[in-house]
Amino acid sequence: MTYHCTIQDGQEAYEYHGNTAIERTRKVRGGVQRDWLFFDSAEEAEAFFNDHCACCEAA
Repeated sequence: MTYHCTIQDGQEAYEYHGNTAIERTRKVRGGVQRDWLFFDSAEEAEAFFNDHCACCEAA
């Protein structure tokens, strides 16, 4: 699942595929930054993804 959010200075996208990692991509002022967020369990990652992306639109 991928969710896109608009942040103050650009865009932010989260990708989650059912494992213990979430990929975060930020596009700010012409630059792109990719980060991986790692969790102890898939349930913890899913909870973070659902809580953090509840206000975002699904792509």
